[in-house]
Amino acid sequence: MSEATILPDIDADYFDEVWATDLDVLERLQQGGDQPWAPRLIDVSFRGTQESLEKLAVFAERFGFVRLDDNESDPEILSIGRMQTADVLSVKELTKLSLQLEALFGVELDGWGCVAQNETPE
Repeated sequence: MSEATILPDIDADYFDEVWATDLDVLERLQQGGDQPWAPRLIDVSFRGTQESLEKLAVFAERFGFVRLDDNESDPEILSIGRMQTADVLSVKELTKLSLQLEALFGVELDGWGCVAQNETPE
């Protein structure tokens, strides 16, 4: 069974709402001189029960994610991350996948973040 058959559909209105916020983040990155094609670690955070978050962390490895840090002060938060670009299409795919993980594991997507890549490689 492929991941595509495992992942749930996402309500279009909900996706549009989240995506509008993500587009604002991408716009701020661009205004700061970000080079969207430069790979960087993008982290995604979720809130939920420890059991659900643990299952999500293991499942997300299929998509190239690694657990970033255990939040000992709040065990109901999980941060995972993967290396990728921050261009519009890549982040749109990340948003969809994050919402699918949210639905699949009954957790709450808390957002994503990354460090702008605005230095010219030598």
